[in-house]
Amino acid sequence: MSANTASKGHVRRLRPTRAVASAVRGLPRLWAGGWAGLLLLALMIPLGGWTTGSDAAQHLFTGMAVVLTLAVWTGLTAVALDRDPPPGGVATGPVLLRVVLAAGLNLIFLAMIAVVLALVSLAIAGMSGLDLEAIQARDWANVGPVWQLGVLGLVGLIVLIVPLLLIVRLSLFVQATVGRGHAVSLNTMGIAQGSFWALMVLFLGLAVPPLALLGWAASHGLIELAMVALIGLWMPLSAGALAAAYGQLEYWSPESPGHLGGG
Repeated sequence: MSANTASKGHVRRLRPTRAVASAVRGLPRLWAGGWAGLLLLALMIPLGGWTTGSDAAQHLFTGMAVVLTLAVWTGLTAVALDRDPPPGGVATGPVLLRVVLAAGLNLIFLAMIAVVLALVSLAIAGMSGLDLEAIQARDWANVGPVWQLGVLGLVGLIVLIVPLLLIVRLSLFVQATVGRGHAVSLNTMGIAQGSFWALMVLFLGLAVPPLALLGWAASHGLIELAMVALIGLWMPLSAGALAAAYGQLEYWSPESPGHLGGG
């Protein structure tokens, strides 16, 4: 079933405020279903201080923290979507492997796009005939014609916008993978089709408060306490909000033709 066909029976429209409100109402269920994973993540914070002075220990700790964070995030998503939630909210086994596979495929795709954009940018910059010494000296008056600078500025803007557009449209891959029961990578863009700005608003609403809290906590020496608060509140709230957003946008159903396909 295509997105266009499915949308005839179901109007897919993301409402960020409704998604956040649904997440707030669902917090008790997320805490009850994911308390063990959240507790494990909180315990990782003081453990990080014990690795100071050893590069090998720090690398090992970072790897463990990344894997555990992804496992807990996937588990919370399963709890929010009510898709076979794992005990304690820590996803393991095939579910986690599917999410890792989808993440890897998305990263490969984004890397390929970044390489192409970088090569195109270098080619255009090389053919522009601008004075590289003037650019290095920041002598903009002698760099070259204004129209050439305008073209390079437009190219630079495209280089920034295209990855951002793709990242936002791919951002619900964990929710899609858990919801559909198989690895979903590039097909996530179909789910987010037409909802770029709504997703951006939702992400900004979820990202700005914790960043502000971390900035304030860092200046007052309370960074560890702030991180514990973010794990206990922001993580389940964000998982619930993105799961609700996915629920508003999803058009796939188990009865859809070809539903066993991946990617």
